[in-house]
Amino acid sequence: MSTSTSAALDAALMQFRATASLITSGETREVLITDVCEHVRALRNALAGSASGLELALELGTFATLVAVLRDVARVSDGAWGGASEDYARGMMFVLQTLINAGMDDPRCLTDAWEADGAFHTLEAVAETRGARAARSHGLVCLFVNMCVKHDATRMMRLTDSTASSFWRLLLIASADSTEPEGVGGGAKLLDLVCTVCCKGDGLPKIFRGLSPNASEIAAMNEAMLRARLVALAEDESHINEVNDTPAPKTSTRLKYVTEQATLLHFIATVMDDKVATSYVDIHHSKVVPGEQPPLLMPEGVLAFLVDTASLSAARFAAAEDDGERDNALCILMECVSILRAISEREVKPHAGDTIGCLAAMGLVRLVLSLLASLPPPEGIGQTSKATGPASAPKLEAHIPKELKSDVVYPNKVPWAGYRVDLIAILGNACFNRERVCEDIASLGGVPIVLNHTRGQDDEPYLREWSLWTVRNMTNGSEEARKKIIELQPQAVEQSDELLARGLGVELNSETQKPRVVRQDGSQTTARDLPPNMRPKDGNGIVDVAEEEEEDVEEAIPSNWKVTEL
Repeated sequence: MSTSTSAALDAALMQFRATASLITSGETREVLITDVCEHVRALRNALAGSASGLELALELGTFATLVAVLRDVARVSDGAWGGASEDYARGMMFVLQTLINAGMDDPRCLTDAWEADGAFHTLEAVAETRGARAARSHGLVCLFVNMCVKHDATRMMRLTDSTASSFWRLLLIASADSTEPEGVGGGAKLLDLVCTVCCKGDGLPKIFRGLSPNASEIAAMNEAMLRARLVALAEDESHINEVNDTPAPKTSTRLKYVTEQATLLHFIATVMDDKVATSYVDIHHSKVVPGEQPPLLMPEGVLAFLVDTASLSAARFAAAEDDGERDNALCILMECVSILRAISEREVKPHAGDTIGCLAAMGLVRLVLSLLASLPPPEGIGQTSKATGPASAPKLEAHIPKELKSDVVYPNKVPWAGYRVDLIAILGNACFNRERVCEDIASLGGVPIVLNHTRGQDDEPYLREWSLWTVRNMTNGSEEARKKIIELQPQAVEQSDELLARGLGVELNSETQKPRVVRQDGSQTTARDLPPNMRPKDGNGIVDVAEEEEEDVEEAIPSNWKVTEL
C-alpha cells in the first residue's frame, strides 16, 4: 500500500470512528447526516481492493460499528441530524455498500457484521423504512443477507427462526405496496433471497408459519403436545410404535393466514416460472454422482409442505365463514396452485431430478383429483352449453369416487376463473412420460373425472384442450386407464332436433345400453314416423337407432358408349 493510500485510509477510519462514536453513544446533537454520508463514503472508497485496509478495519471492529450506525440512521427521523431526507437515504446506502464490497473481498467482514450485537434489529430497522430510504436500501440489504447465507449455510437457521420473522414481514408488506417508489421491498434482490432461502434451501415452512400473527401460540401448543406425548411414552414404552390417529378437535387453534404469506408464495411462483432463476437444477450429466439424488427445484420437505398447504388452504376456503379468512385462504391456494403448475410445466431431463414425480409420490395426484371431483362437472362449450330443453346436453352429476372420499371438504364452486384449467394442466403435465402417475390416476378413479372435463367450459378457455392432453398422456402410460375407458358405458344421450320436430325422442335401452327412439307422447312409433335412415326392430312401439348401410350399386355402362371413347 502506498503512503498516500495508507494516509487516506487512516483518515477515513479516524473520521468514521469519531462520527460513529457520537452516534452509538447517543450524543447526536453534534452529528450531521451530511458528515455521516461523507465519512462512510470515504471509508468505502478507501477499503475497496485494499487487503491491508480490510485487515486493519477487522482489527478495529469497523464492520460491527457500521451495523450499529446503519441501525441508528434507519431509525432517526428526517431532519434530526440536519440535511434533507435524501441524505439519510444516501447514508444508509453508503453503509450497506461498504459492507457488501468488503464482504466480496473478504468473507470475514460478513461474519463480523452478521455476528454483531443487534444485527437482526438492524435488518428489521432497514426493512421498516419507506420512501426514499427504502428505495435505496431494501435491495442492498437483501443482497447483503443473501451473501451472508451463501457464505455460511448454517446462518439459514437464524434467518428462518422467530427472530427474523419481522424482517421478512416488513419486506413483504413493502414489496406489495403499490404506492411506494420503485425498489421498495427489494425487488429482484428480494426474489434472489427468496430463491436462496425458500427454493434452494428449506426455509419456506418456518418463514411461512412465522409470518402468522399466532405463530408463537401455535409453536407453544405443538411443543406442549410433543412434551405430553414424550411423557406418555416414557411412562409406558409399550406404545412407542403406536401412531396417534385421533383427529384433532375442531375447536383447536389453527395457524392464521395473512396476505404476507401469499406474497411470499407469489415470489416463489415467480422463481419457479423463471428457467434462468432455477438453472441450479440444470446440471450436466457428467456431474451426476451415482447413487445420489440429483437436485430438485425444492427440497423434499418444502415440496411436501406445498402439497399440504394447498390442501389445507382449499379446505379453509371452503369452510371459512369470515370474509377476511376466506380471502387470505383463497390467495394462498391460488399461489400454491401457481407454483405446482409452474413446476409441472418444466422439462425434466433424464439425468435430472424429477420434482413433479417427487410431488406425485407425496399425494399431488390425489389432491388434484379430489379438488376436481368436488366441483360440478363442466357444462360444455359453444352450442352444447347454450342449448335448452330436450336438446340440451345431458347434465352430469357430481361424483367423488370412493377412492377419493375423505373427511376433508374442498370447494364445490370454482374459486377463480381458470381454476379447472390450472388443475387439469398440472395433472396432464404430471402424467407425461410418467407411468406411475398414470397408474395413480386410474387406480384413484380419476379416469371419468378427466373425461368429464373434455366437454370444456365456456368461461374456462382451453379446458378441453388441456383435458385432451391429459387423456393422451394418461392412456399412453397406463394400460389400466385404457381398459377403464373401453369399459365405460353411455349414461345419457343428446336429443336430435330432427326427431324432436317429429315428436320423437331418444333414450338409452336399459337392456342393451344402446340408444333407441321413442314417441314423446308414449304412443307407438311406426316406421313412417321416422326419418328414412331409421327402421323399427320390434313391434312394441320402440325402435333402435340404426343406420342401414347403403348397398353399393354398380352403374351400368350405356350401350352406345365405346371403350375407345372413354
